[in-house]
Amino acid sequence: MLDDNFKIILYKDKLIKNYRYLERLQNKKIISVVKANAYGHGLENVVKVLSEIGCEYFAVTREYEAKKILNLKLKNIKILIMDSLSEKNFIIDNTNIEIFINSLKELEEYLAFGVSTQQMHLKLDYGFGRNGILQEELIELKEKIEKENLKFKGIATHIFASEYKDIIEIEENFYKDIKFLGKENFEMIHFQNSAGVMSTKGEECTHIRCGTILFGLQEIGYYDPNIERVFKLEGGVSSIKLSDNIKYIGYEKKKDLHLKKGAKIGKIKLGYGDGFSKRSEGIMSIINNKKFRILHISMDSSFIEIDESVKIGDKVELFYDLEETMKYLKVPHYEFISMINDRIERVVL
Repeated sequence: MLDDNFKIILYKDKLIKNYRYLERLQNKKIISVVKANAYGHGLENVVKVLSEIGCEYFAVTREYEAKKILNLKLKNIKILIMDSLSEKNFIIDNTNIEIFINSLKELEEYLAFGVSTQQMHLKLDYGFGRNGILQEELIELKEKIEKENLKFKGIATHIFASEYKDIIEIEENFYKDIKFLGKENFEMIHFQNSAGVMSTKGEECTHIRCGTILFGLQEIGYYDPNIERVFKLEGGVSSIKLSDNIKYIGYEKKKDLHLKKGAKIGKIKLGYGDGFSKRSEGIMSIINNKKFRILHISMDSSFIEIDESVKIGDKVELFYDLEETMKYLKVPHYEFISMINDRIERVVL
């Protein structure tokens, strides 16, 4: 029976290899960032694999993501939610949930609601503008910590700069502010994201936060040959037509697509309804080790210009060359991978 459905394949051994390598590289425990469906790789699958090898911390952005992990009923794990909660009862009812505190006002609200400081990580902002406690709030924050003898689970910030000197400046300011607030008041210290893991030692940190790099999605300028890509987006050719016999391909007039003479058209079961953006029209696929152009993307299907070597059922791989795809689409890899939605099955090999 023909299986031409598209899947995102997660290679378990490569994910574990990356995790172990990063753990040894920094000699620190890892907070695995699995937001946005683990950057498209499949949240539940990734969490199961990493929890089996001893990962204790997973970071997400939304409560919905945290609930998905809770539904796995795994033991001895913590879930760090990096954005504000809409329902504070959620953290009260689940003691293995922890939260970023992104403002002094938010800290006061959580304390008043009865949330334990052992479920809080203070997040400091150094100009990112997304969230975090501001520099002008630090004196008041210090006074509150001292007056109420507050002891927090953690303190953190986020590296948002790409230039090395800016990263180092953020690191230095972060350490200075921890000393000001009292290092003894924080059990965990973490600021290194994927780029930070590759560019700083994080000498004052207890943990590293790894997201894209866990999956082999490396930042430009921070490439490490020991890190492997862990996914493949693959399906099969579901049908083939001769271009001479048709006037339209999807909703596009054939004459506007600059087809080669005598070309054949292969259809695949992947479209923008699956998160395969129409911006991907023009990128190359791989079939039988040859490159073929994506001609048109509709809601449920896409069409590829192929030749006589391609047969129905042949495997089609997309995003096989991340650097080439990023250059064509002018967006980072984690953007177009995480867009692939849950209509596409995630499997573990």
